[in-house]
Amino acid sequence: MGGENDFKNKEISIIGVIPQYPAHSKHNIYARVKMPPVGIISILSQINHNPRFKEVYAIDENNYRGPRDFNGLVDHSFLQQKEPAKIAMLYGGMSNSIPRMFSVAKQYKNFGVTTIAGGSHVDALPEEALRSGIDIVVHSEGEETVQEILKTILKGEEIILNPEELESIKGISLLDKNGQHIFTGKRKPIENLNVLEDPDLTLIKFLEKKWSAIPINRGRGCNYNCEFCVVNNQYGKYKASSVEKTLRQIIKYSDMGYNDFFITDDNFAQDAKQAIKLSKMIGEYKREFNKKIEMTVQVRSEIADDDELIEAMEFAGVKSLAIGYESPINEELRSMKKGVTVEKLVERSSKLSKHFYLHGMFIFGYPTFQDSKHKSTLTLEQRAKAYWKFFKKAKIDTVQMLNAVPLPGSELRAKLETEKRILPLEMVGWDKYDGLFLCYDPTPEGLDAYELQNLPKTLMKKWYLGNFINTSINYGKWINWTYNATIGFPIQFGTFYTKRFFHNLSENRREESMKEEDAPEKNIFYTPLIDTWKDIQKKWRNLFVKTYAGGIVRHWLDEYKKSDYKTKLKEFISKKRMTDNTLTQ
Repeated sequence: MGGENDFKNKEISIIGVIPQYPAHSKHNIYARVKMPPVGIISILSQINHNPRFKEVYAIDENNYRGPRDFNGLVDHSFLQQKEPAKIAMLYGGMSNSIPRMFSVAKQYKNFGVTTIAGGSHVDALPEEALRSGIDIVVHSEGEETVQEILKTILKGEEIILNPEELESIKGISLLDKNGQHIFTGKRKPIENLNVLEDPDLTLIKFLEKKWSAIPINRGRGCNYNCEFCVVNNQYGKYKASSVEKTLRQIIKYSDMGYNDFFITDDNFAQDAKQAIKLSKMIGEYKREFNKKIEMTVQVRSEIADDDELIEAMEFAGVKSLAIGYESPINEELRSMKKGVTVEKLVERSSKLSKHFYLHGMFIFGYPTFQDSKHKSTLTLEQRAKAYWKFFKKAKIDTVQMLNAVPLPGSELRAKLETEKRILPLEMVGWDKYDGLFLCYDPTPEGLDAYELQNLPKTLMKKWYLGNFINTSINYGKWINWTYNATIGFPIQFGTFYTKRFFHNLSENRREESMKEEDAPEKNIFYTPLIDTWKDIQKKWRNLFVKTYAGGIVRHWLDEYKKSDYKTKLKEFISKKRMTDNTLTQ
């Protein structure tokens, strides 16, 4: 990147900004989890040790302790006075935080700072970003692209944006001298992720709270093609760094005192052999150095068919699986291109529940189109009952129920746009693209928009808060806590132990006829005792989660009631009906 002599005074500082979620999203479980996105940190990590820069750091507005402005938001004027940045890099991956990102970008433009943004939203809608305070949009992977950009725009201690020079860099968007959008062409993917510097989360400054879990990204992309997802479009087929690189990051943060990790790969088991190898290495590290490491991973239900992988994941300390079940209705699964049936989901989930906590992610009332081959004939109420039945049969511990989000860049959004069913941004802004608000018109399917908007929240409320009696009388689930702490414990222990004892006894007898004579025998009393303790732990853990999540759901419902969205939705549907009636007359 050029000679160091030009920067003897090291006058260039770079700030990365992870924008604040909107107010209503603060009550979303993901907003409560203090865990930064890895992508922007990875990019900053590639340039952190470059001697040309005085300071490279990041601010996570969702986890910030420092001066705030009169709106209660991060005071970037203070940050700019404390450490003047000449370049601001902004995370544009979450559509619901895009309005805030644009606001921050404009602030930095007023400071005279060059702004660069990347992430799935701006990747799909670059021109919108370029006309909203962003100078350069980086498409797809940014680690190599950003370094080329910096090499091009840094002239001594000055930054000069010359569109003609920047056009030689593949994988970016910018405006030319006439204000016209330029896309420089698709960039060749990074072939070897091992050559990249490890993401350094300590670049994030002014932290308000300790991270809930450390995000570790091993792989990018996905080999599946679910139409509601943008991962495949943005990164292509799955690729990953070495297991040694991943283990190195886990060791680093474990030595810093962190025990909880979240593997951010969309599918941890995309490469099952490497997932097994990594899991065994983590497990061996834990035992050798007496580390208490617990992990949450995202997977598909197919891992239930791989006993070796399950065993290795347990050995590594994987406690929770986040599984995108999406729907308990086969027609919807086919429309999504999930490549699985409800029957298989139930079978696999029941097996996995014996080994892990299961967090189920669902999309309620998935949209269909005029040319859709697979359409559900169930009413929305019937679908809601199907979901509730599935939760029980699949033995899921926690659920997340959202409306379909037509993310920019997804096949789902393209189909909805073709049929002109995306609700206008002046009615449903990007801030509402978090799954908690209906963002498209379902009436062409014969569905009631107001009912579709509210049923997912009704299901969440029922799961975490219970019925009216539970919500009002058993507030905070104090009755459940009291029962578990008194007579519930011996009853649960006796029930679980009896069930586990006879199950293990039958398993032991079946294995006896198959094993070699000198193989060690299992203790039929001790093994059920260990399993029973795990059952009781799960009971208490789920009660704690439901109590905590119940508070989140209650707060969000209160926030939703205060919003004007319901009124806007009713007005939109009413006007549409009047228009449709006029056209048919």
